[in-house]
This record gives sequence, C-alpha cells and structure tokens, in this order.
Amino acid sequence: MNQQDLKNTAAQADFCFVHFTDTHIMAGGPWSRMDTTASLQQVVEVLQALEPRPAFAVIGGDLVSPDMLDRDRILTQTEYEPSYHLLQDILRPLPYPTYMLLGNHDHRSAFHQVMQTPVPSLETTHHYSFDCQGYHFVALDTHQPGEHAGALDSAQLGWLQDDLAAHRGQPTLVFMHHHPWPLGLAWMDEMRLRNGEALVDILRQYPDVRWMICGHVHLDQSIQRDGLTMLTTPSTCFQVSKVSQARKSLPGPPGFRVVYIKGHEFSTRVLHLHGAGIADL
Repeated sequence: MNQQDLKNTAAQADFCFVHFTDTHIMAGGPWSRMDTTASLQQVVEVLQALEPRPAFAVIGGDLVSPDMLDRDRILTQTEYEPSYHLLQDILRPLPYPTYMLLGNHDHRSAFHQVMQTPVPSLETTHHYSFDCQGYHFVALDTHQPGEHAGALDSAQLGWLQDDLAAHRGQPTLVFMHHHPWPLGLAWMDEMRLRNGEALVDILRQYPDVRWMICGHVHLDQSIQRDGLTMLTTPSTCFQVSKVSQARKSLPGPPGFRVVYIKGHEFSTRVLHLHGAGIADL
C-alpha cells in the first residue's frame, strides 16, 4: 500500500484502543501494600466487556516488579521469569492483540525469554512499530538496567528517525514508558526520560506525529507544546499524588486510558475502577 492509499485509509479510520500501564505483577507476592495481581485481573475483566471493542491494547511498561518484594539485591533473569508467566496468564482472556513496552522495573532478557520475542539477543532493545487502519504506531524501549530514569541510545534514535521517515504522511502516535517532558513533580521528574529533548527534536520533524503516550508516573496528565501532546496514563494498581512535591502514593483506584480515532480526529478518556475493593496502602 503506497502513502496515498495509507492517507486515504486513515481518513476513513474508525477504531479505538486501550492503553494501560504499570501493572507491577509479582509472582512472589502479593506485595505487602496491595495485591497488584487482583487489581490487574479487575481491569482485564472490564476490558473484555468494553464497547466498542478495542482494536488492540498497549501495555506501557513496568509490566512486572518482583524487585519490589526484595529491594536489597538485584534479581536475576530466572527470578523475574515467573512474574512474566503470571502476566501472560492474567492477560490471556483479552480478545484482541496486546503490544507491550518495558519500564524501569522490568528485566529485558527475562521478558524476551518468556514472551519468545523474535530478537537476535535477549539484551536487544524492545522497540518496534505497527499499523492499524492507516495509522502508524511506534513503541520505544526506554528501559535502562539498574536505573529508575529512562534513556534512548543513539541506535534506537536512529531507528526511530528511519521509521518515521519511511511512514511520513501517516498520522502517528508514539508510546514509551518514561515521560520526556517534566510534569512539575520534582521527585518524579528526576526519573523521567533523560534525553527527552533529543526524542522530541526528532518527533518535531514529522508533523504527523500527534501524541506521545507514556506510563511510569501513575497519574493522568496532559501537556501540549508546539502541536505535540504528551499524555500519561494512571496505573492499574496504585496512583501517586498530582500535587505533592514529595513521594506520595494513593490507594488506587485502578485506571486505564481509551483512545478513540475517527478519521483524523483523536479523543481520549481515562476510566477508573472505583469501588474495586483494593486495600488501603
């Protein structure tokens, strides 16, 4: 399909997708502060009944977090793998494709091993792109082993430049775990994407890139600059305060984002599972 055909297809697009993130699944759990498995199961139950039916789901990183059960040491690949198997089991009822990203709590080689991703090495970054009804979607890998902040290396930035150039003219959305722009929360912004402006400089070269959608921050936020919008999505488990300049967690409720696309128009809403029965933090 040539670029003009893709533009025509996008003009007729009519679909939605869901973005949920920071699921923090722990096979050795439940975590003493909340049951992240139960909260994700509740979200998945709602997503199965969502109307209209989403075309796909994007899971925005921090898929698993067994490290939160044992913060005194670095866990091995083998110790991470059961949590990814548990995540697979929880997601299995979803009746549409899922696209996953990696976050700071993830383990790249354990993810590749369990998910059987077609990569040349278990250490290969998990970045890729896909299309739906004439729209182009890009998933970036901001995971930095042993770090809470994120970064994109030069190879991935080069790949992104080539990918966007090859899809010039297609309306495009970009997903990543870490937020490239500061939110104004000092403690959280210390853990943002370190070279976020390098990323944004590339995206600004392509006017068809409209939105960046991120996880990591456990809250719903929207920032617009120069025609580009950054959205963040709340977690499927605990949230954080939007106003506290010190680290402050809140006891849920679980949340997720739905994005609606009709022609060249985007809209979105965030849904929370109030009354989901999550224990106080």
